[in-house]
Amino acid sequence: MPVRLEHVNFIYSPGSPSQKKALNDINLLFEDGCFTALIGKTGSGKSTLIQHLNGLLLPTSGVVEVGSYLIDMTLEYKKNGKVNTSLMKKKHKKKLKDVKGLRKKVGLVFQFPEYQLFEETVLKDVSYGPKNFGASEEEALNMSKEALKKVGLGEDFYNRSPFELSGGEKRRVAIAGILALNPEVLVLDEPTVGLDAESEQNLMDLLSGLNNNGTSIILATHDMDVVLRYATRALVLENGSILRDETPISLFQDREFLKTSSLEPPKVFSFALQLKERGLPIDLSRIKDCDSLADEIVRARREHD
Repeated sequence: MPVRLEHVNFIYSPGSPSQKKALNDINLLFEDGCFTALIGKTGSGKSTLIQHLNGLLLPTSGVVEVGSYLIDMTLEYKKNGKVNTSLMKKKHKKKLKDVKGLRKKVGLVFQFPEYQLFEETVLKDVSYGPKNFGASEEEALNMSKEALKKVGLGEDFYNRSPFELSGGEKRRVAIAGILALNPEVLVLDEPTVGLDAESEQNLMDLLSGLNNNGTSIILATHDMDVVLRYATRALVLENGSILRDETPISLFQDREFLKTSSLEPPKVFSFALQLKERGLPIDLSRIKDCDSLADEIVRARREHD
């Protein structure tokens, strides 16, 4: 299911002394089945942008189109140079009619989603979403069991308290709660923050598997290793605007831009780039992690010799 943003602007607290423009004329198309990473410094607009994808935030102006769902805020809310907040609220209320259906199609996983766990058992917690969307008790349980299976948690987790699980397991339960709704697009805000290396890899491999089965993945992250290894598209935001839209490989080769944007490229890619500059014919498009770099070094040396 494609997601399109056209001339999207967003202002926090419009018309007030503390108003702040968080998104500035965003034009994007997320293709069906994409794996896209949003990167940028804190305050660049990443979290604000992803909350527009399922109607949690509505644009001050512009259009958000998700499959057959359309949020059109092209109307200007100004009168005598000032924002008409009353008119804005009326327009937003009208556009909120089918936001529940939209949120079933686009699942949003917040940073530290495990903090939202609240039920006494894992199965009850994951079942909450489907029941809230009208599923019967039996339907909700079946959907929850299937979602838990997708995140690698079997029957032995069903009756355990979510609060007794490890950090990685809690995050999987929280994601299962979203997956139980069978979203076509999964949006995540800093999904690997606070996880150990093993839990991080398990989680990202899970997301990669979902993507391979057709789920679109859009994530905001500061982890450039995640961007390199998993994403096929990188969007760089700064002050609410899109600075770059390209492949991670292309982005990480632009040292000058990374330096001025305070973005640190993955060490494995920086090392590969140095080897290439010193004459080893490495194919940078094959570099995802240490293992792929080692394989590429062996291949390049064989062909070179």
